[in-house]
Order: sequence, then C-alpha cells, then structure tokens
Amino acid sequence: MADYSGDPSEFKVYWFARDLVASSYGSYATKETQTLKQLSSRLGNELEGKGLLDETDLETQKQQIRDTITGSVNKTYGGDISKRYRQTEDLAERILRRIEEEDDIREFRIAIDAVVRTSEILDTAPSFGKQEIIRIVNETLETDRGNLDPSKAYDALYNVDFEGEAYQLGAQREPLIDYIYEEMAELRDDPHIEQREVARIISGIVQEYERRAGQSRASTAGNVLETGLQHIFNQFGVPATGDPAHFGDLEIDNMVDGPEGSIGFSCKRTLRERFRQSLSREAEIGVDEVWFVSLLMADVSKEKLHDISNDGSRIYVPRDSFVWNRYNNDDDLSYTLRPADRFIEDVVEFTGVSADL
Repeated sequence: MADYSGDPSEFKVYWFARDLVASSYGSYATKETQTLKQLSSRLGNELEGKGLLDETDLETQKQQIRDTITGSVNKTYGGDISKRYRQTEDLAERILRRIEEEDDIREFRIAIDAVVRTSEILDTAPSFGKQEIIRIVNETLETDRGNLDPSKAYDALYNVDFEGEAYQLGAQREPLIDYIYEEMAELRDDPHIEQREVARIISGIVQEYERRAGQSRASTAGNVLETGLQHIFNQFGVPATGDPAHFGDLEIDNMVDGPEGSIGFSCKRTLRERFRQSLSREAEIGVDEVWFVSLLMADVSKEKLHDISNDGSRIYVPRDSFVWNRYNNDDDLSYTLRPADRFIEDVVEFTGVSADL
C-alpha cells in the first residue's frame, strides 16, 4: 500500500469510515448496509480478476461507486430532489475525491467492512438498563440497619452515572477487542499490506469506533440520570411526574407539584451553558422554580451561581466540594447554593408533598 507516514490526513480508512457514517451524509452506512456489502464484494472481485488497475479501470470503479451509492435511494420526494439523494451525492463526491490509486479502493473496502462490523457491535452491545440503575440506587440509599437515607440521594445519582459509564464502556470494548484481533490477523495475511500499514489501518478503525461509541454513551447518560432520579423519588414516596418534559430547546428531567409549590429539575453530569435556557422560563414550564443538580464541579462558576440566584432558583453541590466551601457563607447565594445531602428533604419541604422520610 502507499506510504502515508508523512501526511496524517491520508489515513484513508479512517476518513472513509467517518464519511460513511456521518450524519451530514445521511448516516449512509447504517441505513444501506446491504448495498455497501454488495459494492465491496463487486470491487473485490474486480481487483482480483484484473490484477493491477490502469487509469481506465480505476475510473470505472470510481463510477461504479458513485452509481451504487446514489442509485440506492429515491431521487425525488414531493416533486423535488430528495434530501436523501442530495446527501448521497455529497457522500459519493467525498469518497471519490479520496480515491487516487488502486490501494485507495482496497482501503475503501476495509472501511466498509469496519463500519458494518462496528455498527453491529454498537447496536448489540448491552446497555446500562433500568435494573442496574435500581440496584445501584437501592444499595447507595440503604443504611446498615436497612433503612433508606435521604441524605444519600446525590451519592446515588453520582454512583449511577459513574458505574453506568464504566459498564457501557466495557460492554462496547469487549466485542471490539475480538473484532480487532481477527482483523489484524486478516490484514497481516494480505500481501498488499505492509506490516506497518496494519497498525495505521487498525488505529483508524479504533479511532472512529471510539468517536461513535463516545457519542452513544453521551446520548444515554441523560436517560440514565433521569431513571435514577425517578427511582430515588419512588423510594421516598415523592410524587413526581416520572418523565422528562420538552419545552422547545429546553428539557426538564422531572417535576414535583405539591400544595405549597412546584419544582422542575435539571439533573446533568455538568452544568454547561444550556442551564441558562431554563432560567426565567418557570411560567412556560409550569413550575415555581427550577433546581439544578450538577455531578461535576468544573462548570459551576461564581458567575453561573449568580445567574441562578438572580432567577430565584437553586443548585445542589456536595459539602466536600470547593464550590460549597468557597461560597456557602456568601449571603447573596445563601438561598441558591444548597448542600447535596439536603436535596430530598428540601424537595418535600418546598412542595409540601407527603413522603416517607
């Protein structure tokens, strides 16, 4: 294969794979898997049958790639060119601009196999389910005497997030290891691939896999915390809505409505900038206040605390955090900054709901 050691942008297996799954090109590989498999097979048969490709052969194969990709979707929808077709045109153009020689065709075929196989791994990897979340919450809340400790609610959410991330990462990595082991052996047996090129190709496959796996973990993290928060409310008999509610660009993870007040909750790993979307929108949400629970402190700045304070809302942080130690005596933040171990008790006190505390 060609020597790409001097140009990192030429790690073409990685770029082919990324293009094939990119949402901007319609996530083609995840929707047209069979088409790609058939295309790869045809290209492979032609490579074996013709030996070294001349310029005409290469152009013929490039045209076959274009025709196969664009020909697999409907060209029109509602009397206009379909968005799906325009996306596949963009994908085909992106791929063909990377193909300059025969070895690039081989790398394109490797990328197809990698995308198809790693997509199967991601689709079938076990997820961190409700039963695991319930177990962690119960174990965290339960005392040595078998009672439930409301001061451990924040710890339960943290443990759910911590163990959920580790569980999902392990579930995604284990089958990947098996696949990479098999792929390395196959690549080493390929006479067209030098040994150093095996490492380059494998690194590209793993890099793209981890990018996609990270996205899938991030997308499920919020659901894990929502489920954990609801089970915590259930354990203490706090009547909560149970489901996240969407208000345009804003999502409230749960709500509690009582005779004395109502609260919307935003429970996230980090506060980030999106927390501002909920400020001053209590009337739209239908609650008196929005309370924030942030598991990580990196984004909890004094500026954000004052923003939350100006809106009359609250944020809960651990007592052993520097954020708490630094600002808990600030009179301007006395209502806003609250200790995490008071979370459940404050919910009950503010709303006036009945609970098992």
